[in-house]
Amino acid sequence: MGLRIRELPRPAGFTPTPFPVGSAADRSALAGLVAMIENNPAFCNRGVLPEEQERCYRAVVDAKRLVADTAELLPPGAPGLDLLTAIGSACRKYVSEADSWDRRTGRRYQMPTFVFFQLLGAFRELLGMHVWRLAEAYDLEIEGRLNLIFPGAAD
Repeated sequence: MGLRIRELPRPAGFTPTPFPVGSAADRSALAGLVAMIENNPAFCNRGVLPEEQERCYRAVVDAKRLVADTAELLPPGAPGLDLLTAIGSACRKYVSEADSWDRRTGRRYQMPTFVFFQLLGAFRELLGMHVWRLAEAYDLEIEGRLNLIFPGAAD
């Protein structure tokens, strides 16, 4: 049984998303994206180890590709397109910053732990905010694992 964002307590300072609920086809396409995010431990698991950073890179690159594919399924002008663009930008930013760090240090996939977790934490924070808005706008059901990356989640 899933949870509905509209039924969860709203984080302080987080205004309601003013979007209309999309069509059933739009909701179905977006639900697939949200399911991929909530089932990927790189996004919704507290226990990601620094050695797993290559898996995180691949997961973010795959998510960016899935976001682009999902955007093609939505009709032009759909309110979710802006949120999908924002999610894609968050993915690009994470990969770009991680690659930049790797190039500067010359140690591919061997970042110091604090840098790895800083980059992953910032990415999860952006992703959580955008997924919250997307799920609220389209009235999607989510699983409890996504609560870890939602705004105002307990650390």
